[in-house]
Amino acid sequence: MDLSLPRPWYREPMLWLVIAIPVLTIPAGLATLWIAGADPGALSSADTDARRIGQMQFADVSPDLAAARLGLRGTAVVEVDRTRVEVHLAGAAEGSLVLVLQHATDARRDQRATLEAIGNGRWVARVAPLGHDAWNARLESSAGWRLAGRVAHDAVAFDLVPAVDAG
Repeated sequence: MDLSLPRPWYREPMLWLVIAIPVLTIPAGLATLWIAGADPGALSSADTDARRIGQMQFADVSPDLAAARLGLRGTAVVEVDRTRVEVHLAGAAEGSLVLVLQHATDARRDQRATLEAIGNGRWVARVAPLGHDAWNARLESSAGWRLAGRVAHDAVAFDLVPAVDAG
């Protein structure tokens, strides 16, 4: 025969489980609302000239085709302090050049830098510190062509190529 007294309510583990789950969903729900309400432009840096018709999306690839037809390719070297980028172009580069660096996860850190010619197919630009992050790079010309590349985490060099083939 068991003569022990019943446990008080606050020592019952199942009761605490029943109370804890609804109580913890309140801060989780508020955190979800805060994340959902964040600026969608700050979470994505997809910047493409595109138009949408219905559920179809059409991107303008004519600048990429122009670069491919001209046989343009390049290599960019990131200096040690990650504030200077030197671009070496193979092919006849016409027009003024702009280097667009899009941060991989934070569009607020995107950069545009005008390049200066330093001779022999080499161009240079100063940029805000790139840090140890990954970037999507686009080299655009006022002559209507563009090259694309990816600056990997802590990369010291990256390739710039047309995004499509001329074929």
